Amino acid sequence: MSKPPAQTLACTQCGYDNEPERVYCHNCGTKLDRSLLPKETEAAQEETLAAARKRIRKMTQPGRVTAEIKAGLNSLTWAALVATFYLLLSPPSRPPLPRSEEMGRANIISGVIEDKLASPTATVSEFSEADLSQHAGSRLRGTPVIPGLDFQRAYVQLDDNRVTLGIQQALYGYSLFTTVDYRAAVVDGKLTATKVGQHFGRLGIHPAIPKMDSFMQTVWGKLKREREFIERTQAITIRKDRVVITLKPAAPQR
Repeated sequence: MSKPPAQTLACTQCGYDNEPERVYCHNCGTKLDRSLLPKETEAAQEETLAAARKRIRKMTQPGRVTAEIKAGLNSLTWAALVATFYLLLSPPSRPPLPRSEEMGRANIISGVIEDKLASPTATVSEFSEADLSQHAGSRLRGTPVIPGLDFQRAYVQLDDNRVTLGIQQALYGYSLFTTVDYRAAVVDGKLTATKVGQHFGRLGIHPAIPKMDSFMQTVWGKLKREREFIERTQAITIRKDRVVITLKPAAPQR
């Protein structure tokens, strides 16, 4: 069955057959006499135009635009939260040595620290990352650093003029890492440590935010002899995996 011929609107000026929805002639621009269209065609065109206008109003009404903006902001908020939790739960970009490897490399330095502190002359000591990590881990074993988390280990990492003190804890068996980075230097005969970075997992926290300092106060409170050692430092050289410390002589006994 053949389709009926498409309706057209002939221009009274030039005779050009225009599409029925046109208002002006496509050929000469004369305004078309739309009364020449069959009523059913004109009604269909009006219905189509009315539907288009309704759709445009719906798309551009303020309430819809506001709702779409809110939906977009909600999506961004959830994406940021997911990214934050992912970074919090991720191990640091430079994870500590496995415990077995750390223990295999470490020297027991508790006695060395005691001897150097008692020496009446200036002394030079050299320690590796593994030495310091093993020592910190043994001295801080069982120390609750963050309430609700189980302490697993403390560790130390060294880089050029930079020391990282890390704490590994667990929540329901899942390891969580907290690290603070310090840049160390001797200024006017006194060792100074400037905080230059801090992280929960891989989530970086600006060094000026003091919240993590309270966690580290618990750590330093357990390291009295080590703090005395640090305070007696006369010179220090820190490089990858190694630190060399020159200690001032002990004060003479009276």
